Amino acid sequence: MIEMENINLIKQIAEDIALLKKSLNETNAKRWLNVKEVAEYLGYSKDRIYKIKDQYLVEGIHFHNQTGKILFDRVAIDSWVVGKETDETHIKQRQVVDNILLSIQKAS
Repeated sequence: MIEMENINLIKQIAEDIALLKKSLNETNAKRWLNVKEVAEYLGYSKDRIYKIKDQYLVEGIHFHNQTGKILFDRVAIDSWVVGKETDETHIKQRQVVDNILLSIQKAS
């Protein structure tokens, strides 16, 4: 049963769902993203994307087209993000194991 004060929210929920569907369709349909689209996709500012590109990204993930515009391969960006998280997770797990071993050695 839906309470009366919540009925007004149904229209807003439907609009939000429509926006989410549109956003998902647009993002998933495009493989090549410009700086603004990558920033939105990753949740970063455009300035942060330029900085990341200069510091971390390698050729094969971003390209310059004939007009000099930077384009990013969404598939490669996804792999880069997953790979980065995997490396960081591995390092954190290794640190936990090292700390446990160190505490066992101190206790002995």
